[in-house]
Amino acid sequence: MSDLPKSNQCPACNSTAIDNYCSNCGQKIYNKRFTVKGIFAVVGNALNLERGFLYTMVWMFRNPGKVIDDYLNGKTKPYINPLNFILIIGGAFAFLVLSLGIFDTSIETSNQLLENNQRAVSAEALEFQKRWIEFIRKYINLIPLILIPFASIFSKWYYRKKKLYYGEHLILNSFVFGQYIVISIILALTTIIIPGLLTIFPLVSACLTAVYFTYAYYRYFRGSVINAFFGAIVMYLGGFILLMILVMIVIIIWIIIMASLGINPFEAAG
Repeated sequence: MSDLPKSNQCPACNSTAIDNYCSNCGQKIYNKRFTVKGIFAVVGNALNLERGFLYTMVWMFRNPGKVIDDYLNGKTKPYINPLNFILIIGGAFAFLVLSLGIFDTSIETSNQLLENNQRAVSAEALEFQKRWIEFIRKYINLIPLILIPFASIFSKWYYRKKKLYYGEHLILNSFVFGQYIVISIILALTTIIIPGLLTIFPLVSACLTAVYFTYAYYRYFRGSVINAFFGAIVMYLGGFILLMILVMIVIIIWIIIMASLGINPFEAAG
């Protein structure tokens, strides 16, 4: 990029306390004109992909304990914000599982396993189930984000001797959940080469999830691998069950309200 005339003031707030960034408002100071290459650099900086995203992803493989320990101790600059991390990764995963047919294949496999039980289910309940699946499809990228607060309740309880705040468990689990989604993305891309993985994707994904959560918890909390494994199981399953209980309570309340108004709750689900 060609150099711009050197400025002694921030273009946003006119402060003179500037270097690479304005000390007053945080505006990045650009000293060069924008070429195509420069625009890519700006986009990469905005998404924190140039260093933070890739650096975080690599180190969450190499040593997740280091990433978590650094971040919780205030060394945040090298890493992407954990919320941004899981949102970006979750969006990419949702796109892949839907476009590659992984979600539909998993649902179809589950329906085949439950075929005998579904024969006794009413047409209204089946319609409600169908609409529920469509709801999950629509918001699949947000499911890990919704699960984290519930899972963190159990990780805080299981590792209570560590004396971490609940907010610190939210950060910890955001990094770990984000990285397990990275692994799921790699697995999803593998189905392109090995289509047979589609039918067993949930099983393989669950096994890899257990392995990675165990590894991440072991690297941060130390102790034994067995303790880390049970910590991962308690955290994930406990959080999932608690979330499902809350969802069921909401659905039951909704059904009761609809029924009291004389409205078929299964038809109203649309």
